[in-house]
Parts: sequence; structure tokens; C-alpha cells
Amino acid sequence: MRFATGMVLIDAPHSALNMLGIDESLADRNVTRVKTFKRGGKRYPYVSPQAWRYWWRSTLKKHFNWELSPLYREQKQVFTAANPLRYPDDDIFGYMRAFKKGGVNVTVTRVSPLKNTPLISVLPDRNSLTVDEGYASRHEGDPVPYSQEFYSTVFKGAFSLDLDAVGRFTIISKAGFKNLLTRDNLPKKRNKNNEEIFQEVEEMERIASEIGAQVGEKEWLMPSEIRKKRASEAIKALRLLSGGAKQTQYHTDITPKFVLLLNVEAGINPFISDIVFEDKGEIRFDAEALSKRLKDIKDVIPEGAKLYIGYDEGFVKSFGWGINEIAQKLKESGVDVFVGTVKEAIDEFVEEVEAYYG
Repeated sequence: MRFATGMVLIDAPHSALNMLGIDESLADRNVTRVKTFKRGGKRYPYVSPQAWRYWWRSTLKKHFNWELSPLYREQKQVFTAANPLRYPDDDIFGYMRAFKKGGVNVTVTRVSPLKNTPLISVLPDRNSLTVDEGYASRHEGDPVPYSQEFYSTVFKGAFSLDLDAVGRFTIISKAGFKNLLTRDNLPKKRNKNNEEIFQEVEEMERIASEIGAQVGEKEWLMPSEIRKKRASEAIKALRLLSGGAKQTQYHTDITPKFVLLLNVEAGINPFISDIVFEDKGEIRFDAEALSKRLKDIKDVIPEGAKLYIGYDEGFVKSFGWGINEIAQKLKESGVDVFVGTVKEAIDEFVEEVEAYYG
């Protein structure tokens, strides 16, 4: 059991990365809201988890040439090809297809090995959100007023990649664990109504044979080199992340400016709770709290594993963070600490991840 966990901070100095849409409660219907949620007495902007995953998936296609699983629509459902042998995003991001076709139940589901939080603003809306008042005036006639919200904040998000689940496909009649259709699911007679289903099973059998996958009764396992490649590229993509709404007007670089990365032998993430927080309008990093947390879970941190800190110097300087002091405090947990740029930290962490696959 091994999980590659991490936390990212994304600088959004003048941004509107994920919009809620037009505020229908207003008579003029000309105000575009950003997404926010309430916690305690404060409201925080956020980027939905599915938006982050969309950026992530698109980055893997652009920079790592991943062939993304095509989308289909049937019976009011949108689903992917559900073929994780052919499409690496089906493997890493999971899928659900639940209906009958040609009289055959073709339901398959896969719990995503990659889990991520929403990207949550460290600053509440009162310290980060404003409204831009504008007028559309390029047409003939009176200008049309409109308003749109945007923010200046830092988003924090966390993720966990289940390294054992990458390239491992179970065939168990349980939600999330029946990953593939097999010959046991096929009807006895082949006809034009179920031809596609036969072809789907045959294609996966063919790919499994070509790549040398281990095909068992309850589980198919891809070769280590393919699993290693998919897991490492999924993490490397973080450095090149691109996407987000309103880029034409609020151009924002969404690559992480600060990362924490750690392998853990349990399905936990030590970075989710508030180690980065707001204090009187300033963004703070609580190294002591994280150090104590790491010490508390030391028994599930693999021997030799390091905590990787990657940072952009200009970003941390703007908050007055002392990286050396942070690293020194974190070393008190008993965990080795690597400090470098975001690229250096990700590259070093990926080497540790790849070593897990042998």
C-alpha cells in the first residue's frame, strides 16, 4: 500500500478561474459570480475539484501525449470508453458507466486512484473578492452594463495517488471494483445488437496480450513500466498545469508556486488540514503543526522517504516565509526533508515514486 500525497499552492493575483455563472436572483441578470462556499462565519472562493481534474487531464494530453478516453452519451449519461488498458486517463481518473446495451448489462465502475480536493482560497471573500463594473459598448445604441467578480488570493489543494491501484483493474461485483467487462459478461449468442460489446471485450484482451498484462480471474495487472510511466507523468503534469476560466481578461499562471510531497503507506493526507492559513489578512505557514503531524504518522511513512518542499522564491518572499526555518522545523519530525524549486522537488519525488514500481 503506497500513496503519493501532496499539497499545492496556486497564486491567483487577479483571477476568476472557476465561475458560478449569472446571478439569477438579480433583476438585471448582469452579474457573473465566482464560486464560493461558507465555512463558519466566512465565505471562501474555490475552484471545483472537477475543474482541477479537467486542467490536470488536459495538461497530460498536451505535454505527455496522453490519448484521452473519448466521451459518449447514452440514456442521459455521459461516460468515457471505460477502457483503462488503452486510455491512461481512464486508469488514473476512474469512470462510471451504468446501463444496459443490446440487452447486456455493461455497467463498469472504477474508483479513481487519483483523488483531489477542491482548490480553496486561503483568504476569505472579504479579503480577496471584488466586482469589476464594465460596459459593453462596441455595438450601436446604448452601452450595456455588466459586472463580474474576480479575486486576488492563493488557492490551496491536496491530492493523493494510490500507486497500487494504477494499472491494476479488478473484476469484482462491487461498486467501484468491477473495472472491466470480460467474457463472463457476454451473452451466448453474438448478434448486431451486442456486437459492440463483444468488440470491447476483444479489444481489451488484445491489448492485454500485446503489452504482457497479467490476466487473472479477479484482477488484471499491467506491466510495471507502464504503471510507473502513468503514475510519474500524472505527478509531473502538476508543474505544467494550465487552464481556468476568464484567462483572456484575468490572465493567470496556475502552475503551483509551492508544493509539499510525501509518500505514505496509508490512505491519509497530512497536508489537508490548515497548515496554510489566514492570520489578520496575511497568509501563514504553520511548520510546527505540520512537523507534529508528521511525527504522529511517522510509522506509516516509508523508510527512506523524504518530505519534498518545492517553492518559487518570489512567491514565498511575498509572504515573508523563511524556507530554511520551515525546513529546519519540519526536520524535527524525524522525516528527511528535500528543499528545491518546484521542478526540482517534483522531479526528485517522482524518482521515489518510480522506485516503488521497481
